[in-house]
Amino acid sequence: MLGQQLHPMIGRDAERAILNRLVADVAAGRGGSLLIEGEPGIGKSTLLAHALASAREAGCEVLTGQCDELGQRLPLSVMTRLLEVEADSADPRRAEAALALDQPQEAPGWTMRLLAGDPVVAATEQLLVLVDRLSASGPLVLAVEDLQWADEASLLMWRRLCRASVQLPLLVIGTCRPAPGRTELEPLRRDLRSQGGQSIPLDQLPEAHVAELARLLAHAVPGPMLTERLRSAAGNPLYVRELLDALARVGALHSAGGRVELTAAGQDVGELNALGDVIADRLASLSADARDVLRTASLLGPEFSVTDLAAGAGRGVGSLLAVVEEALGAGVLESAGSRLRFRHGLLKEVLYEAMPTALRTAFLRRAAQELMAAGAPVERVAELILPVLGTAEDWEWEWLADNAARLVVRAPTAAAELLEHALRHARPDDPRLPVLTAQLAALYFRMGPLDRAEELARTVLRATADYELIGQVRWLLSTIGMRTGRYELVVENWRAATSDPRLGPVWRARLLTLVALARHLLGQIGPARMAVAEALDEGRRLADSTAIGYAQLAESVMRSRQGDQAGALAVNGEALAEIGNDPALVDLRLILLGHRVIELDGVNRLQEAEEALAQARTLAERVGATRLSMTLVQSAERYYEHGHWDDALAVLDEVTDLPPLWRLSRHGLLSLISARRGRWQEAAGHLDAPGDRKMPSGGPVAAAYLLLARSLVAEHAGRLPEALEVLAGLLTDSYAHDVGNHPEWLPALVRLALAADDRQMASAAELAARQAADRQPRPRTLAAADWCAGLLHQDAARLLAAVDYHRTADRLPDLGNALEDLAQVRAASGELDAARASFREALAVCAEPGADWDVHRATARLRPWGLRPGNRGHMRPSSGWEALTATERRVAALVAEGLSNPDIAGRLLLSRRTVETHVSHILTKLQVRSRHEVGAVAGA
Repeated sequence: MLGQQLHPMIGRDAERAILNRLVADVAAGRGGSLLIEGEPGIGKSTLLAHALASAREAGCEVLTGQCDELGQRLPLSVMTRLLEVEADSADPRRAEAALALDQPQEAPGWTMRLLAGDPVVAATEQLLVLVDRLSASGPLVLAVEDLQWADEASLLMWRRLCRASVQLPLLVIGTCRPAPGRTELEPLRRDLRSQGGQSIPLDQLPEAHVAELARLLAHAVPGPMLTERLRSAAGNPLYVRELLDALARVGALHSAGGRVELTAAGQDVGELNALGDVIADRLASLSADARDVLRTASLLGPEFSVTDLAAGAGRGVGSLLAVVEEALGAGVLESAGSRLRFRHGLLKEVLYEAMPTALRTAFLRRAAQELMAAGAPVERVAELILPVLGTAEDWEWEWLADNAARLVVRAPTAAAELLEHALRHARPDDPRLPVLTAQLAALYFRMGPLDRAEELARTVLRATADYELIGQVRWLLSTIGMRTGRYELVVENWRAATSDPRLGPVWRARLLTLVALARHLLGQIGPARMAVAEALDEGRRLADSTAIGYAQLAESVMRSRQGDQAGALAVNGEALAEIGNDPALVDLRLILLGHRVIELDGVNRLQEAEEALAQARTLAERVGATRLSMTLVQSAERYYEHGHWDDALAVLDEVTDLPPLWRLSRHGLLSLISARRGRWQEAAGHLDAPGDRKMPSGGPVAAAYLLLARSLVAEHAGRLPEALEVLAGLLTDSYAHDVGNHPEWLPALVRLALAADDRQMASAAELAARQAADRQPRPRTLAAADWCAGLLHQDAARLLAAVDYHRTADRLPDLGNALEDLAQVRAASGELDAARASFREALAVCAEPGADWDVHRATARLRPWGLRPGNRGHMRPSSGWEALTATERRVAALVAEGLSNPDIAGRLLLSRRTVETHVSHILTKLQVRSRHEVGAVAGA
């Protein structure tokens, strides 16, 4: 176990040197990661204990934890124990994290989300924020034993910690046994290697080291017979220690003259043939009462409080004091702060495995009942019920029905297993069955698979008369339709719901809002307007914020698509005010904020747009991977438009889990940036990543970015007709709305059509830009119309108007392209001095984001008039302070002030993970190893 001294360290000098260096590094502000692997008892714990003792002496904060087999089903239970996250913690950082983690979704709130959040991912983010804050206070060491038993979420978090340790004063140490069945350990090892971490495989000790170990433990040199007997330990240090203790307990050793040997009687002692035998022998020396209590303790996880032990054993705390003291004195238990744990995992395993199955089942069920009565956390109770599901009785299902809403948030994987088992074994007429089925449907809506969620929801509709449950499940079916783009399912569900007398008026109003959105997206504009008006009236009559908020969302989207940006923004603001900070409507708030960013960008209220996006990022970090990743993609789109391409790439690096259309958007942005930087192989790789070369429509400008990138790749390869054909897709009805929001795409089509001598296509693109400006007369659309007309008619004045707009709006990539077109038109009309000035400015603007292809194309277009690039301006070096982007410099300055990544994120309106990526880039470019060294460079 962590912190114990099982035996002196013999024959581990090289390994100890590695640990000493890592501890010295973290004490100096440089992080690292380490994995110690080996069989049980081989010395992992002792080596770890040495490292932790050294770290404490060096002034590091040390936090330790242990996994066990039962905990595999409870996400992040290991990590919350490791980080001592308790609601009543005296440390406000830990108390705040506990509060953020403990956010149960009470019915009816669990069906309120259009896009599901993953509570485990959200919890992981909260714990990583806590680690950031703890390490900002000083060097931190996190150590976890027996990672082979860790749940998948904890392993993923351990990997994230290994990556974070590169830039924090953080040392992450784990131990594990060989676990052939756990494929999740291989990514962990791979990440460790890629981040420069260390791995220490421990083998058995040679005979000479076994003899030295025995001499130190017995305070005498082992004689020949004892040496022979110790060969059965197979070089396992724990076995050597336990074997010597077992022989000493039965009086089988005799010491004299500095030598210890088996006695004559000791030679007749029966063989202790395995480590389990000597562990069992140690436990046999305890009183029967102590063994009985320790059996209960073996069921309670790797660490437990005396209160938990008393509840599980069905005894008073006072009656356990003598037993606990006996177990501590015998070296079976040890203290772990305010809790207890077994001195070695093998002690716990032997007790657990030695119990007959029937007895173990009885102990587990009794302990579960006692913990229920004591009000223990639901995940602790679930941990005890899961191994004995086969013998579950009515009281387990009663508890599950009462606690399912909380359990699906605290431990979703365990909840799914319990609920699936309950559905298979419940009586068809069990009144709890519809509620349990609905909870499982809602859980699968959040974590997948969606087809199972839909199947379960339909089952509930056939099995209940509860009008509230009917409404929730109808809402769930409609949100599944919205999430998967099956808008016909939303309409079909509405028709079925309106003929169902069990549907209450509140749920009818709510469902009507989704029908309005679905019909609008299906192109049924008239029915959509009627539905949203009726839903809004009903929502207000019923004073239901959910119906009002979703109805206003639908109305805002409709107004935007009709060109009424001012009206769309006004209704959007009303919706945000209506729903406030209701936790059940967090996803609606994120959707509204996302739409608000688009509308504010469209009318050049850029600072307000950035602030709205920052609100969305902060909120999305608490919801989960899918919504956070969607928000990050939206951030990357804005960075792209304003020429902060390195920042866009940093944000896209943090994206993990996206719906299909948003994945297209991410790959399109990555490919477009690569193409405009002249990195054609990278661009082609991102174009192929989505797999389907047919461009679907819809979504957040999803396929349009891919169209733009594919056209650039074809143009670079000299396939001009193909490039034009691909980009002409922007004129189809599928992209009408996206082009309305991004009219600056159309000048690229005009330019390409003129280069291909296709004036008809160029005229069509100019007409589309003019119509977009007529529908939505905003600065952005008006500038795009001027730009297209200026190109088509070779009108420098209109091009100059477009240039002025993009300069004012700080849209560098479009400014560079507009200047290039202005230079070409001026050169063609004989205004060579003016053309040269526009050309040089275009090259300088394009150099900022590194748009090498734009520079190449501009140079080729202006060459016929004798214009040459000359000095293209300052090129950013690859290393040193000058290599940092503007954002990286701001981040570096705040690192130098000692701010943690979450604090920097709050200051710069970024996500914590994006800051983490920026810091990694900063360390690489400055060629330093710690945040402290970044401060030294920044202050130089």
